[in-house]
Amino acid sequence: MPAMKRALARPLRTLVWLGIGLGMLLAVGLSIMLVNDYQRRQEAAQRQSTAISAGTQRLLRLELRNLERAMRGIAADGAQLFERVPTQAPDLLDESVRGVLQRHQELESIVVVDEFGRALTSGSGDLYLPLWVVDSNRGEHSRLYLGPPQQAPGQGWVLPLALRMGENRWLLSRLRTSELQTIINGLDVGRDGVISITDGGGYMLARSPDRAAAIGKRFGLKHRDRLGRDAVVPLGIEHSPVDNVERISTLTTLGDYPLGVYAGLGRRDVLAAWWPYVWASVGLIVLYWGAFALVYLSLRRATRRQHAMSEELRTGHAELHMAHQIAQICTWTVDEDASLLRWSPMAQQIFHIPIDSLPVADFFARVHREDAQRLQDAFHVAFANNGVLDEMFRLVLPGGKVRWLSARGQQVDGVEGERRMIGALTDVSDRIEILARAQQAERQFRLLFDRNPAPFWVFDPDTLRFLEVNEAAVQQYGYSREEFLSMSILDIRPREGWDEIRQAIANAGPGETHDAQVRLHRRKDGTVFEVRAHLARLDFDGRQACLVLAEDVSERLAYERDLAYHATHNVATGLLNTRALAAQLDEEGGSYTIAYVQFRGLQLVADTLGREVGDVVLQAMAKRLGGLGVRYGLLAFQPAEDFIFAIRDDHERQSALDTLVQTVSEPVRGQDWLHQFEPRIGVAVKFEGDVISAEQVIGMAAQAAHAARDEGSVIAWYDSTVSSRLAERLRLAGRIHTAIDSEFQLYFQPICHAADGTPAALEALLRWPQADGSFIPPGEFIQLCEDTGLILALGRWVIREAAQAQRQLVDAGWDLPIAVNVSAVQFFNSDLVAEFNRACQEFNLSRGALHVELTESSLMRKPAQAKQTMQRLHEQGICISLDDFGTGYSNMSYLQHLPLDILKIDRSFVADVESNPRNASICRALLSLGHSMGLTIIAEGVETPGQQQWLAAHGCDQVQGFLLGRPAPLADVIGRLEIEAEAT
Repeated sequence: MPAMKRALARPLRTLVWLGIGLGMLLAVGLSIMLVNDYQRRQEAAQRQSTAISAGTQRLLRLELRNLERAMRGIAADGAQLFERVPTQAPDLLDESVRGVLQRHQELESIVVVDEFGRALTSGSGDLYLPLWVVDSNRGEHSRLYLGPPQQAPGQGWVLPLALRMGENRWLLSRLRTSELQTIINGLDVGRDGVISITDGGGYMLARSPDRAAAIGKRFGLKHRDRLGRDAVVPLGIEHSPVDNVERISTLTTLGDYPLGVYAGLGRRDVLAAWWPYVWASVGLIVLYWGAFALVYLSLRRATRRQHAMSEELRTGHAELHMAHQIAQICTWTVDEDASLLRWSPMAQQIFHIPIDSLPVADFFARVHREDAQRLQDAFHVAFANNGVLDEMFRLVLPGGKVRWLSARGQQVDGVEGERRMIGALTDVSDRIEILARAQQAERQFRLLFDRNPAPFWVFDPDTLRFLEVNEAAVQQYGYSREEFLSMSILDIRPREGWDEIRQAIANAGPGETHDAQVRLHRRKDGTVFEVRAHLARLDFDGRQACLVLAEDVSERLAYERDLAYHATHNVATGLLNTRALAAQLDEEGGSYTIAYVQFRGLQLVADTLGREVGDVVLQAMAKRLGGLGVRYGLLAFQPAEDFIFAIRDDHERQSALDTLVQTVSEPVRGQDWLHQFEPRIGVAVKFEGDVISAEQVIGMAAQAAHAARDEGSVIAWYDSTVSSRLAERLRLAGRIHTAIDSEFQLYFQPICHAADGTPAALEALLRWPQADGSFIPPGEFIQLCEDTGLILALGRWVIREAAQAQRQLVDAGWDLPIAVNVSAVQFFNSDLVAEFNRACQEFNLSRGALHVELTESSLMRKPAQAKQTMQRLHEQGICISLDDFGTGYSNMSYLQHLPLDILKIDRSFVADVESNPRNASICRALLSLGHSMGLTIIAEGVETPGQQQWLAAHGCDQVQGFLLGRPAPLADVIGRLEIEAEAT
């Protein structure tokens, strides 16, 4: 075969080398042709640029020579006039010049100047003349000097020309460059070609085309040393400094004048007709190689097909021989007269028969007596009726050994028209033995299968139809055995599990137990239950099948799920608990944001409105926040009033927080109730790479939530100061309990009549002095007292201290009532009337000795309860002041029914009341409102005499502020009152 392969490949290699050689010759020939054509075109372009440049040079020399002759004539006449009549010479020369200018329109002016360039005749001189009348600015055979181009006002560009008239006079004329432009206009230089005239200084005097873009500009000039001499300089291919266009150019210089003529033809124009030849050549080469590749591939495929067919024939013959050996198959033939049986040499190896033919009758004699007649009848029927012989029988070999054989055969037409029967004989003894063992195993399997208490069945992996099912499965699923065998495995599985079945079958290998997984199955009555399915492949009745053991695990898994659910979820809300949330966040890792949401009063709803309403409110809030958890991350519930919201995506953090604030701010509505919470949200962020657990991040967010409540804001972010503030808050809370009886003090600020400034009352203000002489601001401990419940004990202490102070005032001769501020927590959560009664009785105070100050926002929390308590205070003779009036959200129609005595205008409205029209309008409205309700009006924050005068003038009853006295201990206040009394 290698020799045949080489023989087939030899002509193909010859064709390849021949094609490559022809292709290379074609490419080289076309390349030489293109290179020669390219060189000829460049040489022709160089000659054309030289001819254009030389022609322009001749025209330019002629133009300048005529001008020089005219100027020489004028210069000679002028020199004689200046010698003979020097005073009249300028006028006479002007007449002569006008005539010359009329004949020479190309000249802009002719002027006689002195050696410094100052005009001696009419016209303008040139003060730069001494700078450019140098030898480098004239030719070898000329006395005419050429200066740098100038721009005449309204006349365009001119070229100054100078001719000496004597030792100290010059004839100066100005040649319009448009005259030079006319010399080069109209010359055919192509689309990218150009022709220009340049002086010795590199100034562009004329250019075609694009004159305006370059006239008067200075460019670097090559071969400058040749100016003033006749020369033709081929420059070849170069880039123009003016427009950077590549041209084939020539420079021609004049021997009489320092000027150069540049002519260039665009290289793109020159090669425009050359490129089509290039592309045609490339196309021809590509076409050739494409045709060559097509021919080569076709021949190569034909060669490979021929080789493959030869190899296939050889392999097929070898495989057929091997198959006969492996499968123990031999061929046999019976002649037309059915007398002689012949077989292939393989039969001698299989049956140990030394001969290759045997009479048919003798062969039947060797067949087992139980099978002989059956085989003989089948043979004669097939031979006589042109049928197919297909029988299995036993053959007794020499020595008495019995072998099972399978015979197949059919009649066919021979070469010369005779008919014969041919067929194959196969030794199937091993197969029969294996089948017998399989039948025995099947009987054992049937016994085990039918009597097993666990549900078993066998199904076809291709059609998924049941092949067999045991009694336990019939009892478990409710179908009869006949119903099972008419169904497929899909009939006992929900629709969503069908794809899973096919995947499990594909993964199961023969003889292996696989896929012991929990799945959902469906009974005949439609109920669904969970089973642990054990699947294995096996041979069943001679074909591939799948055996399944279905273990019912519904009750056990339900119990396990219930345990797992209770371990990780809050039953009331169905949300994760804090521990499960932290574990999941730690497992996922990465960065996330925790928002700790506190709903103070959530438990109070259940306590006051009933457990059923409390559950409804809690579940409504959990459902509302649950949507955010699904959208942005995870949500957990911390009994009994806190939700924990984990935001996974840093990019969605702000959007999630904004949505969270909006969601928790909306009230929860019921059939006949509406509940509005005041949520506080603490936010903490865990960044990628932070070595910190989720429980710590949740703790930080909880601290931030406490900080938000202290600050009175809806949301607060955790930082390092939050922990320190909370620690300080806890420390402060621990001190308050002992400080009530030992550290707190009452300071008193006078309330005076607005008209004359005499004292009307005192307001008791709580102070907490420190060892260093400073004070802890009330804003830092009052809210803390309310949160911890210490405000009740502190409030009782304040009432008693105020009552004692009022008694001291009376004993000192000052019967002034004292106003006590009462917090909303104390007002609604203590027996305030009893506390005031007890204090008044202890110190024997008269009615009206104590006043109560309340804020309108606290009253409107529970208006009905507030009204009842205020009524009882009124009955005991205690006046009630409404503090910070105008800053809350009171319902005025309800406010007028409350038993009030005094309204206090907030200091924010009093500030600049005498100069701020807006504050003045508000104060007038509040004064009018209070007086219309029959109440006394007190203005707070009076700090200037102007404020007091304005308030007194507009009917304000009493005023309070630093102008009238700062808060001070009672002894200082009594001393100040006595001093003021003596002064009056």
